[in-house]
Amino acid sequence: MKGKRIAIATVIGLLCGLFCAYGTIGVAESKPALVITTGLLALIVYNRILIGLFIGVGDNIPLHPVIRGALIGAIISLAMAIMPMIDTGLTDGLTLIAFGVVYGIIADVVATKFS
Repeated sequence: MKGKRIAIATVIGLLCGLFCAYGTIGVAESKPALVITTGLLALIVYNRILIGLFIGVGDNIPLHPVIRGALIGAIISLAMAIMPMIDTGLTDGLTLIAFGVVYGIIADVVATKFS
């Protein structure tokens, strides 16, 4: 396990989480039914940090970084997407998973390249 890889992936997860939280606030302005709380924003940032941490630790998984990042991003994001899929519909939950996949790919490719 490489400490540098874990640090890089976790910082990328934090940056993606902040970007995702900011985007969620922007979407809430156009969707009045979407209630944004501080807890929800913290959950989003925490989830994206967790994606980065798991990607950093998962360097021994023998898959291409794009596939590995996409799988880890989808699996970790699924925990956050279950309630939106139940409450508001499938689209909101799948959007969270899709962004988790994208952030996972970004984190894994960058961490693999620079570690």
